[in-house]
Amino acid sequence: MNDRLQTSLKQLRLSGLADTLEVRLHEAATHQLSHAEFLELILQDELLVRNERLIGRRVKVAQFRELKALDNFDYVQHCVM
Repeated sequence: MNDRLQTSLKQLRLSGLADTLEVRLHEAATHQLSHAEFLELILQDELLVRNERLIGRRVKVAQFRELKALDNFDYVQHCVM
Protein backbone atom coordinates (compact mmCIF):
# COMPACT_ATOMS: atom_id res chain seq x y z
CA MET A 1 0.00 0.00 0.00
CA ASN A 2 1.41 3.40 -0.88
CA ASP A 3 1.98 6.21 1.61
CA ARG A 4 -0.76 8.47 0.24
CA LEU A 5 -3.37 5.76 0.63
CA GLN A 6 -2.13 4.92 4.14
CA THR A 7 -2.28 8.62 5.09
CA SER A 8 -5.78 8.99 3.67
CA LEU A 9 -7.05 5.94 5.55
CA LYS A 10 -5.51 7.30 8.75
CA GLN A 11 -7.10 10.74 8.24
CA LEU A 12 -10.47 9.10 7.63
CA ARG A 13 -9.94 6.93 10.73
CA LEU A 14 -10.32 3.70 8.78
CA SER A 15 -7.71 1.69 10.64
CA GLY A 16 -9.66 -1.56 10.32
CA LEU A 17 -9.69 -1.17 6.58
CA ALA A 18 -6.01 -0.21 6.55
CA ASP A 19 -5.08 -3.34 8.51
CA THR A 20 -6.80 -5.74 6.11
CA LEU A 21 -6.54 -3.94 2.78
CA GLU A 22 -3.51 -5.82 1.44
CA VAL A 23 -5.12 -9.19 2.18
CA ARG A 24 -8.44 -8.09 0.67
CA LEU A 25 -6.75 -6.74 -2.47
CA HIS A 26 -5.05 -10.10 -2.98
CA GLU A 27 -8.31 -11.91 -2.29
CA ALA A 28 -10.17 -9.70 -4.79
CA ALA A 29 -7.61 -10.40 -7.50
CA THR A 30 -7.48 -14.14 -6.78
CA HIS A 31 -11.25 -14.63 -6.69
CA GLN A 32 -12.07 -12.00 -9.35
CA LEU A 33 -14.42 -10.13 -7.03
CA SER A 34 -16.53 -7.33 -8.42
CA HIS A 35 -15.99 -3.80 -7.16
CA ALA A 36 -19.16 -4.04 -5.08
CA GLU A 37 -18.09 -7.36 -3.51
CA PHE A 38 -14.66 -5.95 -2.68
CA LEU A 39 -16.17 -2.81 -1.18
CA GLU A 40 -18.54 -4.90 0.91
CA LEU A 41 -15.65 -6.97 2.30
CA ILE A 42 -13.50 -4.02 3.29
CA LEU A 43 -16.44 -2.21 4.86
CA GLN A 44 -17.33 -5.34 6.85
CA ASP A 45 -13.72 -5.44 8.10
CA GLU A 46 -13.96 -1.82 9.26
CA LEU A 47 -17.32 -2.37 10.96
CA LEU A 48 -15.98 -5.44 12.75
CA VAL A 49 -13.00 -3.51 14.12
CA ARG A 50 -15.23 -0.64 15.24
CA ASN A 51 -17.65 -3.02 16.95
CA GLU A 52 -14.81 -4.78 18.79
CA ARG A 53 -13.47 -1.42 19.98
CA LEU A 54 -16.94 -0.35 21.11
CA ILE A 55 -17.35 -3.51 23.16
CA GLY A 56 -13.88 -3.05 24.62
CA ARG A 57 -14.66 0.53 25.67
CA ARG A 58 -17.97 -0.51 27.23
CA VAL A 59 -16.33 -3.35 29.17
CA LYS A 60 -13.65 -0.95 30.41
CA VAL A 61 -16.22 1.64 31.53
CA ALA A 62 -18.28 -1.06 33.27
CA GLN A 63 -15.25 -1.92 35.44
CA PHE A 64 -16.23 -5.55 35.89
CA ARG A 65 -14.37 -7.31 38.70
CA GLU A 66 -13.77 -10.26 36.40
CA LEU A 67 -14.77 -11.07 32.87
CA LYS A 68 -16.67 -14.26 32.13
CA ALA A 69 -17.79 -15.57 28.79
CA LEU A 70 -21.32 -16.92 28.53
CA ASP A 71 -20.01 -20.38 27.68
CA ASN A 72 -18.36 -20.47 31.13
CA PHE A 73 -21.44 -19.24 33.00
CA ASP A 74 -22.97 -21.70 35.46
CA TYR A 75 -26.68 -21.38 34.66
CA VAL A 76 -27.74 -23.97 37.27
CA GLN A 77 -26.09 -22.10 40.11
CA HIS A 78 -27.57 -18.75 39.04
CA CYS A 79 -31.01 -20.01 38.03
CA VAL A 80 -33.88 -18.63 40.12
CA MET A 81 -36.99 -20.76 40.37
